[in-house]
Amino acid sequence: MADPIRWLALGYSVPVNPSKNRVYVWRKLKEYGAEYFKQGVALLPYNRQSYTKFKYLSAKILEMGGEASIVEMKFLDPKDEREVVSRFRTQALEELSQLKQDCAQVLSELKNGGAIFTEDQSEQVKKMIRRYSKARSRNHFGLSTAQDVEKGLYAIISTARQASSELSAQLAKAMDKAVK
Repeated sequence: MADPIRWLALGYSVPVNPSKNRVYVWRKLKEYGAEYFKQGVALLPYNRQSYTKFKYLSAKILEMGGEASIVEMKFLDPKDEREVVSRFRTQALEELSQLKQDCAQVLSELKNGGAIFTEDQSEQVKKMIRRYSKARSRNHFGLSTAQDVEKGLYAIISTARQASSELSAQLAKAMDKAVK
């Protein structure tokens, strides 16, 4: 049997008003890739980064006039733990699968469009890289789909390099003709 997973739990309550505080906490937890164990109790697998994130959010909640506690916990029933791990994996898989599809779409557009990057495509790829960085930090259980996304992004980068090199060669050739 695998070693039990160490978990961090952030138990918190935030005053009802202003509601922007509750929204802030919810967004931060979503950004961290936390899952709710129960209302007002969010979970992350225990590691230094998770602790740092929960510590930061705990301090912000206290500044808002709320209450927050960070505790280490473990599941006594393996079935309960598997259910929570499954929720983490599902969350990461949805995000990474969408990125994988986006990579395939951009590569297809580049192949059909002569591998010339438009400004919109360039911005789209930059956003995809930022999304991947965030998704990777939320991939708490190492789904291999992250590697597929990484390969797709590197394929896009390689295509951009090749297109840039070809365009550079064409421009140099045109310039050589112009100065002769």
